[in-house]
Amino acid sequence: MHLLVGNPTAQSGRNRDRIDRARELLDIHGLHHEFLATLPDGATVAAVEQAARSGRFDTIVAMGGDGTFREVAAGILESGASVVMGMLPTGTANDQGRSFGMSAAPEALDRNVAILAERNLVPLDAGKLIALHGARNSPPTWFFDSAGWGMSARVLRWRNEDRAMVGHVPILRELYRDKFVYAGAVLQAFLASYVENQDFDCEVRTPDRVVQLSGISDLIIKNTRYYAGAWVFDDSASPEDGLMELVPLRGRNELIARAVVAHEQVPLFAEELPPGFQLSEILRAPWFELAFSPANPVVEVQVDGEEHPPGYAWRVEVVRHAIQLIVPGPGESL
Repeated sequence: MHLLVGNPTAQSGRNRDRIDRARELLDIHGLHHEFLATLPDGATVAAVEQAARSGRFDTIVAMGGDGTFREVAAGILESGASVVMGMLPTGTANDQGRSFGMSAAPEALDRNVAILAERNLVPLDAGKLIALHGARNSPPTWFFDSAGWGMSARVLRWRNEDRAMVGHVPILRELYRDKFVYAGAVLQAFLASYVENQDFDCEVRTPDRVVQLSGISDLIIKNTRYYAGAWVFDDSASPEDGLMELVPLRGRNELIARAVVAHEQVPLFAEELPPGFQLSEILRAPWFELAFSPANPVVEVQVDGEEHPPGYAWRVEVVRHAIQLIVPGPGESL
């Protein structure tokens, strides 16, 4: 039995029709299922955990973006049950789907349900974010795509503020959404960096080294391949090797350089960058400890594309093969 988890109110209610179509396709493929609507304020995690523990479901499918993926995967992990996870991507960035060769386009839904029926399984690592200081005593948080400190988290906050603002204006709500909202927040953060110094310092500890990072504008810890839907920071990274990649960005020049070099459609290599646009070393480890300088303002945090309470010191632990995930079979691509 499958449990399909999705948000019928997403995309101004248009996601309801997509969910109905997904359920029809599940029936066509003989995948008996029930439906669970996502819940506000993180309550989806507990609902999925309870469903997984019930013993009624062998597969739980996340239908939505990277945030829905995180909630479903976290619920499965918290349950301790041997439940397989599937995905029907519909998000804007779709990092998880793209990382495994699945499209979030409406016309890809038929293929994505067929992938569920084929049931090709791969292991997926998970990250556990633990606050060591600050973060309002928040409990450990699971993530599966990325955790970020600095500009990436600030962009998400501004995106959410803009989304809430236009959500009350019918015409703007239809025109200014999804990628347009995100692009506006990115531009806002980039322009703000010219008038306000928001860089920070951070000491990074791994099992075999300590690295002092100064003048950082963004710090990203990645698990799966894609970031923000189009960027691949480390082409050799694997989502199931028990390691994650820490990507530091120093100021606007490295942000621009990394955006160009890491973009999947830009044929530019690091050695071709002009002077002043160098790339920082990417660190790879099974765990990281981050200590931000108290002299800095509190550094904002994001986890799998959602805001997270800030803090000054963190530990990130990689749990290898935490989830069994249904993905396209060998040789299939977008």
